Amino acid sequence: MKWFEWSPVAVAQSGRHALLKRYSFRLISLSLLLFVPLAGLGFMSAEWPIYLQLLPLFISLFLFGMPHGGADHLLLWGMLGKDSWYGRIVSLVLYTLIALSYLIFWDFQPVAAAVFFLGLTIFHWGQGDRYISVLVHQATYLSRSQVLTALHILSRGSIPILVPGYLGNDTYRNVIEALVSSSGKVSYQAEWVSSYPLLFLLIPLGLTSAYIFAASICISKEEVRPLFIDSIESLALFSWFLFVPPLWAIGCYFALWHSLRHTLRILSTDTSGSQLLESSQYFKLNIRWLQLSSLMTLIALIGMWIIFALPFSLRGIELDWLAKALIGISVLTLPHTVVVCGMDRIQLRR
Repeated sequence: MKWFEWSPVAVAQSGRHALLKRYSFRLISLSLLLFVPLAGLGFMSAEWPIYLQLLPLFISLFLFGMPHGGADHLLLWGMLGKDSWYGRIVSLVLYTLIALSYLIFWDFQPVAAAVFFLGLTIFHWGQGDRYISVLVHQATYLSRSQVLTALHILSRGSIPILVPGYLGNDTYRNVIEALVSSSGKVSYQAEWVSSYPLLFLLIPLGLTSAYIFAASICISKEEVRPLFIDSIESLALFSWFLFVPPLWAIGCYFALWHSLRHTLRILSTDTSGSQLLESSQYFKLNIRWLQLSSLMTLIALIGMWIIFALPFSLRGIELDWLAKALIGISVLTLPHTVVVCGMDRIQLRR
């Protein structure tokens, strides 16, 4: 058995749509199974030490969260017109340069880099949910309308990024200030976060309401079920981020919603992974996932440890640890988003 996969993962337009459609109910059931008990724990987490509040984010560095981008190189190679070592090396160099450029941007313009990170994450998390809605839940109305697509992406992305800033405004501000101060090496006061806390609620609420209203006008009878699922997911996520303390809510979402869904996408794109999904061989599927993602995940973790002196001891976690971890994640998110955009152009092509 090989430890790491080096062969490109072909990103085909057709994908495995029939296979993904069968996972709609399973994905909903798994989400309920995971998030209902986690919500119960989350309600108590506000009184816990910060290292326990950040436990989901800490775990996400090793499980689903960081690894969900660990197969980017294989997917990038799979989108090349012609496979060659020259193409592989050039694509990896470009991927690294994008990440390093953002890291330098953090050093020179930390406030702008932090705001860009928020916007980038809104787009990326929204585009991840768009793929699941279209190919897993069969929300085909998103394929017909660019306006609905834009509203869906902005709605789903803004819920996890903006809603926590309403009831959890103090925590939200502390994280932004820690991000900027940690990168810029200067003290920063994010007064703008506390000035208009209601906007953190109204913007995602307005986007979500506009999306559901517009979609309800455009759908056919066959699309009522997908829109119902879409609406229930949006309502559930809105409630999750409104009432669950922010640090716990974001950590759980990153690992067990966004990253888990992208993992399903990668495995269904990979030939061996799709066969294992088809036959429900989940133990072997875990092994396949490690083959696809573990090498680059390990390299990324070593890089974060070297560049940010990021400790991987649970009791060493403080707000400064969170800031460094988020900067590291942001640096990797930018090239990862470029790869996902390339996949979207192929797999969601009408």
